[in-house]
Amino acid sequence: MADESGISQKAHNDLVLSFLAVRRAIGALGFFLPLALLAYGLAVGELLPSISSAYYSPMREVFVGTLIAQAVFLWSYEGFRPDAGDLVTDKGTARVAAVAIALVALLPTSPVEKVETPALDPSCTLLQCLLGESLSSTVHLVAAGVFFGALAVYFLVLFIKGEVDGPEKDASNRIYRLCGWIIILCIALVGLLFATDLDHRLAWLRPVFWLETIATFAFATSWMVKGDALRPLVRGVAAMR
Repeated sequence: MADESGISQKAHNDLVLSFLAVRRAIGALGFFLPLALLAYGLAVGELLPSISSAYYSPMREVFVGTLIAQAVFLWSYEGFRPDAGDLVTDKGTARVAAVAIALVALLPTSPVEKVETPALDPSCTLLQCLLGESLSSTVHLVAAGVFFGALAVYFLVLFIKGEVDGPEKDASNRIYRLCGWIIILCIALVGLLFATDLDHRLAWLRPVFWLETIATFAFATSWMVKGDALRPLVRGVAAMR
């Protein structure tokens, strides 16, 4: 007689490993892009004004490719089945984030942020040509805000769902909450910089780049914790109680 229990357990384990792999891939891509742009900035002797301005630099392919890869992984992420009556779900939030990050990649920010280092020809993308530079830049900024907003929902609502059945779950929840609030703070500060024109006054400090990098690292850290790739960090936080 076939070991139906064993087959079922193997299928469950494979599904869990698949979930963990997707989570780790999303997190790894989150770490990769800012680090790649930091390495580029150190190589040429000047950091980019923002992560989005990478589109108008020789890092264009890295920028677009990484964001599209994140969009694919987020779109494929199913997460946990929602409870009856849930309005905010893993799958729905992941797909909102996927569409938003794809728009960030396909609708670049305004070329006025073109860097002084050797750059590519800033000819428009298909969507940028159709919508025009001004509207394209606006959609880009809104989509970036939606993307990080969706991530904050993950870390402050979805990732912390479930019973706290031990110190590691409690520690993970604390990490998720911290990362969620870091993202909200960073995006609020970016908005303040744009609203007050401080981004131009403090351009030499590259404040937008650093705030975006911190927010992206927070995003990546949460997904890596959710993918069980940062167990030493979780145990360290648990030991602090």
